[in-house]
Amino acid sequence: MDFNAFTARFVSSGREGWRRMTRSRRVRWIAIASASLLLLLVLLLGAFPVGMAKGWLERKLSSELNAPVSIESLGREPFFSFSPTLVVRGLRIAQPDWAGPGDLLRAQDVRVRVALIPALTGSGRAIRGVHARGALLALVRDENRRSNWSGERDGKRAGNGGASSIDLADLVVTDSRFTLRDARRGLEIAGTIEAGATTGLAARATGRFHGEPIEASVKGAAIAGRPAGAAYPFQLALSSPLLQLDARGTMKGALNTSDMAMTISARAPSLKYLDDIIEAGLFGTQPIDLRASVRRQGQDWFLDRLSGSVGRSRLTGRAEILKREGRSKIDATIAFSQFDFDDLADDAGLAAQAALEARIGPRVLPNTRINLTKVGPTDGTIRFTAARLLFKSPSVFRSLRGKISLQGKVLQLDDVEAGLSSGRLTGRLLVDHREGKSPRLDLDLRLRGGRLGALLDMTEQIDAPVNARIALSGRGDTIRAALSKSAGHVGLAAGEGRISRTIAAVLAQDMGKAIGAVLGDGDAPVPLRCIAIGFRARGGMLTAAPFLVETEVSRSRGEGTINLDGERIALRIGGASRESSGLPMVDPLGLEGTLSAPSLDLAAGRKGDGGGVAGAVVRSIGGALGLVDKRGPAVDASGPSNCRTLSERVLARGLPERP
Repeated sequence: MDFNAFTARFVSSGREGWRRMTRSRRVRWIAIASASLLLLLVLLLGAFPVGMAKGWLERKLSSELNAPVSIESLGREPFFSFSPTLVVRGLRIAQPDWAGPGDLLRAQDVRVRVALIPALTGSGRAIRGVHARGALLALVRDENRRSNWSGERDGKRAGNGGASSIDLADLVVTDSRFTLRDARRGLEIAGTIEAGATTGLAARATGRFHGEPIEASVKGAAIAGRPAGAAYPFQLALSSPLLQLDARGTMKGALNTSDMAMTISARAPSLKYLDDIIEAGLFGTQPIDLRASVRRQGQDWFLDRLSGSVGRSRLTGRAEILKREGRSKIDATIAFSQFDFDDLADDAGLAAQAALEARIGPRVLPNTRINLTKVGPTDGTIRFTAARLLFKSPSVFRSLRGKISLQGKVLQLDDVEAGLSSGRLTGRLLVDHREGKSPRLDLDLRLRGGRLGALLDMTEQIDAPVNARIALSGRGDTIRAALSKSAGHVGLAAGEGRISRTIAAVLAQDMGKAIGAVLGDGDAPVPLRCIAIGFRARGGMLTAAPFLVETEVSRSRGEGTINLDGERIALRIGGASRESSGLPMVDPLGLEGTLSAPSLDLAAGRKGDGGGVAGAVVRSIGGALGLVDKRGPAVDASGPSNCRTLSERVLARGLPERP
């Protein structure tokens, strides 16, 4: 054996063994040190001297609430626990500067039991119990929805309105009071709050709601000993001349308002008073009496069943409101067994409409606001039906259905179908407010299957199938304002019907035949071949082109305008008989007045100059004697008119091209 080689191998083997032994000891020391450190951290966590964090906690709360926070003392019980009770004495949170002097919260003693591991990891319910004594809570909110409880900074909301997900296992509150001044809701109340291990939660308050007295109460079951996530019953009641509200339901866990279901009943002189409480963006209406089954899951609301009345209107419905990426997404269906449009305005709104009508006169075009400036980040679809429409004065409208879609600043009313006394009106309405100070309105409606006499309430004098189309586009903050500046076309076509002999003679401007019809059988019908009336719209001015009424015995043509800004009619109609009586009317017929109150003048353009029937007769005799020239649109009654082509033309014209 080579001794030198053996010695070298022995030394090399010894060195390797030493290195392995050294590495093994290092690993053990690292493991021991890590375990010791972890144990030390656990011990520190279980016995952390929270008093050392008082200054940090004051600064953190002051920053979050944007108001000074002070604590007399901060401690814990017991000395070692992973679910300690933090003891806060002499807590004071001042009001933010904008809310005025005083304190948001003062409390003699607050004890909060905290589960440390869930608090650090966010893996479960961190706050297990709260005991408060001698607390005074002063809540304030201004007109701009700025509140002293929402953690705002510089007037901006800190959150997205999500509900609390607290699920307490214990709550005790003694000798405590609260006040609420909410300028946005017109609500100012003060009351007491109590909670006991066996008596449950009770808050009671009195005050003013828009100047009227109000009583409010909140009740909840006892919390102590309740398992996490167990159903927690509660009740909310408001009683005022302006609102009677009752809500009863359960939360999934005590005070966990992010997961709850309830039934609600509400009665009020107007829907806006209910909206003051729920803040859903509703409007003034006639008195309401509503009942609903409601659920909340996280930020989402589900209206599973809605029923009741608004004024004379009776309704049922359902809806869901989902919060996604900072937007509200609505899907709703509402069915009215009967519906009155006036119910969608409160008494003040109806009085304002009446005052406006008294000042400018009755109007046909609705003054419904379509400006979408104040519409928040909301999208959605609302399907609606009204089986029976109610009006305070007679109307040809009987029923209504459709679908409202809102996407950003574009509102569309599709699948519209209005049942009339004869026929149905279908089409769509589009409001686009993505640009410009005022929105753009596109209106395209079609009347099909109607009877002219029934729509005019003149079934004895005229009857014929009628179709019509309204295709107008304009900008304005209301439907009336937009249409008063609109462009497009309006058309009406009727034919293959009948008309009374007297009306046919008047339209023919044949005084002799008109007198003969009146003295004879004026109601005897003559065939109505066609009515083809079209209006070209520019800047809210409708100009007749064409205007044709043709019967078996006459032909009439019209010219003139209808100004939608004021709804003034200025049309002149000339006519001719196929077999003249020799006594033609010299003056054209005048269709004047307004859309709400049209009038027929037998002596158009003769105001203050021998107008009226007598003047028309005298001038007609003068015309027959060659002493007075015939006025108005010239009409040639010979040969047939191309009624079909004209009717198709006035109904085919749609909305103008967008620039």
